[in-house]
Amino acid sequence: MIDKNTTFLFLALIFFALAGCVNGLKSSLNIKGGEALTYQCENHDRIIVRYYSLSDGSLNFVKVIMPEGKEYTLSQVLSASGARYTNEMELIWWIKGDSASLETREMQGGWVHKYRNCKLLPGKK
Repeated sequence: MIDKNTTFLFLALIFFALAGCVNGLKSSLNIKGGEALTYQCENHDRIIVRYYSLSDGSLNFVKVIMPEGKEYTLSQVLSASGARYTNEMELIWWIKGDSASLETREMQGGWVHKYRNCKLLPGKK
């Protein structure tokens, strides 16, 4: 049979162990990035993006501001070449080097290019 002192000691150890884990998580993750970059597409529309990542490298994401002002947050997903960001419902933002394109979902559910040949504008923030 376990006495009250042993039970108290056991519960106190669990509490302090969990408190240490929670405090460690709070201080270890930060968001990096966020500089605004402007891309001009072949139809002359401009898209503003901000690239972010968690400090531990577990997540990369982008905020895309469309020419009409609507903003989307897209997670980076697996890509064979370049980088692909999507919310899997409305948008896909593809980048490779200083070039990008944006796809939207059509009514039937397929993906279509809305903006092609978007080029990073130097010094445009």
